[in-house]
Amino acid sequence: MTSLDGWEETDSDMDWDLHWADVGWVREYFDVMQPKLHEHQRLNHFKNHYELTRKDLLVKNLKRMKKQQAKSELSVPPADFWSLTFVLPMEYGMFLEEFKRFPGAMWIMKPIGKAQGKGIFLFEKLSQISDWKKDHTWKPDGLQVRRSFVN
Repeated sequence: MTSLDGWEETDSDMDWDLHWADVGWVREYFDVMQPKLHEHQRLNHFKNHYELTRKDLLVKNLKRMKKQQAKSELSVPPADFWSLTFVLPMEYGMFLEEFKRFPGAMWIMKPIGKAQGKGIFLFEKLSQISDWKKDHTWKPDGLQVRRSFVN
């Protein structure tokens, strides 16, 4: 970046235009120092980025947006571009009701705190997911389950 005209590296904590920081720095910077960025300042991450990058929090925010759109007086098309999703174990009862409404449907289960396809599996029967209840490795984050649209 410093080879670009007009750009120079700085050691200042506050006098900068672009800060390339790791996630830990961004979280500490905003949570501890609680600063306001100047209009010209940019970061490569934003505060609470995990609200979009964690599966459970993304779904929570999409559901919140859908409720707000329903209450809105503006003519906004409904946000229905994602499949019905449940976070287990908290929403197991709601998932079970929906599961019974669609016998034979394909469902996908994903560990919330994992990435790169690790721990994901498809199922059609409740008996196929009985093992996850016994597996304690998912409990810190939970699981996300949704009806899959398989062609």
